Amino acid sequence: MRNSLISLIAVVASCICVSAQDPAVRPQGYHFEGPRTPADFPKWLADMKRWRVEYLKRIGYNGSEYNREELKWTQGSFMQPQMMIEDRYFFDPTKGKYTVDRYLDDLEKRYGGIDSVLVWPTYPNIGIDDRSQFDLFRDMPGGMSGIKQMVGDFHRRGVRVLFPMMLWDQGTRDFGLAESQALAEELAQVGADGINGDTMGAVPREYRIASDKTGHPLAFEPEALNVDEALAYNNMNWGQATPTGPTGPNIGPPPQPASGKLQHLGSSIVGCRHVDVLRHQDRWRI
Repeated sequence: MRNSLISLIAVVASCICVSAQDPAVRPQGYHFEGPRTPADFPKWLADMKRWRVEYLKRIGYNGSEYNREELKWTQGSFMQPQMMIEDRYFFDPTKGKYTVDRYLDDLEKRYGGIDSVLVWPTYPNIGIDDRSQFDLFRDMPGGMSGIKQMVGDFHRRGVRVLFPMMLWDQGTRDFGLAESQALAEELAQVGADGINGDTMGAVPREYRIASDKTGHPLAFEPEALNVDEALAYNNMNWGQATPTGPTGPNIGPPPQPASGKLQHLGSSIVGCRHVDVLRHQDRWRI
């Protein structure tokens, strides 16, 4: 009886201790609810800072990947369109050459330019035959040497280049290598800078390991980073997540403006939140 009482007291004390550490502001899924009124802002901000300290402790966060010189560019990459290779500003079919300068000059006129670009070579062709994502990459104009020159043209203008990974590419031709190794070697060969994880909550650690083995480390950008452990090595994030409204996810707006959870973890963590800025009807070759 005495031992049971001591155990009960210990459990209660532990619960009180944990409760005391929990700040009043807590994320709802991917987002924080903002302060309900302007007067609530100082307390909301203080509670959010407490949450940040506790959160990073609880997940055992290690920020060494954000200190790597090769990946620090991600911390200043704020504007990144997803660009389909069919974009008529990107390639001149008559001359058979990439027109990166024309593409970038146009974007500077439209909205001031970009920091990085996600080049998308798979949609809408993948699935019409047995070609895999790797085949479609190599089938881009000019092959691997042409892609390398195109990436170099972006770098000359100070723009970093990412390509996607299609985790769901399961029914096409077997490429003969693990996807992590194939992507790392392919993108190192053309000098690309990163991988976008289409539909993914995190790019798995095996891709970090495979990329580092090439001597050409890539930055990783999942579609909606929601795996705590992966925060340590996914340096970028699309942040494509909808705040939860009063009647459920994706239905109706939240009662007050929401703020992305990862934006409050520090200035260097998860450097890029994707901004979808490309959908201009005059840019497509149909």
